[in-house]
Amino acid sequence: MTASTSTRTAAARRRREVEALLHDERLDSLPANYDQAALLAAERAVYVLHQDVAYEYDRPVRDLRQRLMIVPRAQHGDQRRVTHRVRAAEVDTADLRMHRDQFGNALVQVAAPVVARAIRFESRAVLVRRAATTGDAGPRWRHPVPSSTPLTEADEAIRDAAASIGPVRDVAESADALSNMIRDSFEYAHDVTGVRTTASEAWQLRAGVCQDMAHVMIAMCSSLGIAARYVSGHLVGDGASHAWVEIADPAHGRVVAIDPTHRRRTDLRYVTTATGRDYRDVAPTSGTYRGEGARATLTVRKSIRLAELA
Repeated sequence: MTASTSTRTAAARRRREVEALLHDERLDSLPANYDQAALLAAERAVYVLHQDVAYEYDRPVRDLRQRLMIVPRAQHGDQRRVTHRVRAAEVDTADLRMHRDQFGNALVQVAAPVVARAIRFESRAVLVRRAATTGDAGPRWRHPVPSSTPLTEADEAIRDAAASIGPVRDVAESADALSNMIRDSFEYAHDVTGVRTTASEAWQLRAGVCQDMAHVMIAMCSSLGIAARYVSGHLVGDGASHAWVEIADPAHGRVVAIDPTHRRRTDLRYVTTATGRDYRDVAPTSGTYRGEGARATLTVRKSIRLAELA
């Protein structure tokens, strides 16, 4: 066997091993728990991200149009999507199409003419990440400028709080200081805010969840002239989705990811799904349907398994 033949054989075997991770029996064989110390010490990690998103309706609905942002983008800094699949179940006909949105995220659009009782979406992706060695956390903005949306607009209270950290001499250090201040000020609390809560409202409450702290941090960064964007994704070992922030550090030619909820920069425990200006840009699920008086119940199940550490 020649060297080139051996290389091709090894590559084909590796592809088969990766594709096998999409099958249920292979996923079920992976450990549900993980060694945090081993993950943090690793240089490379292979993840299998599985998600089930189900809508149940109390009566039949028509003309369903669903938008899903649950498949991690093809490439994000040191994270690469190796393979994936998305499929719909419990309906007779559903058209699924995936394309990239304006921010480069993987957007799945679904159309179903009739849903009798329920529709379920199953997404599975195999991802590879390498431990960052240069501080880069994601793709750079082409022309990064501070910006805001109705959810991340800074009011006087936010501008005053941001200014309290002093002048910006190092972008990343200032962002770290904002992250620490936000976490010191916030009580992590469910059911006090919602997806329409603005940064100014959340800062006034000093309470909320990860998306609120991300919105506040983006607003504070913007008020100081720091370009920041919203990141949606997952924490290994955590059952819920998570949100954090990436800031542009043009002086060092990098993007730095900071999680204000845990007052730290990200590492191999973090898996990125999408980036945007705020939660609305990257909402995991949204859509419309027709059906007089029909009500929907959403159920989401997620698991992240580690297939390999090196």
